[in-house]
Amino acid sequence: MQFEETYVEDRLVTCDACGFDDEIELSLVAYSTVEMGEWTCPKCSSFHEYQNDTIWDRVDEYVDQMKEGW
Repeated sequence: MQFEETYVEDRLVTCDACGFDDEIELSLVAYSTVEMGEWTCPKCSSFHEYQNDTIWDRVDEYVDQMKEGW
């Protein structure tokens, strides 16, 4: 069973068409550990899909917590 969550966050994005590379505000939907969204490049108006698996962020948080507890 997957739980869906929606939120707005700043994410670093890169446009393959024009080279735009900066953080923009995205509306995201998260299914379990994968967040997805769509964005339009502010420089050239190209449409893009955004996807990020946040499992690695959670692994890093766990490792940091274990280091603090040692």
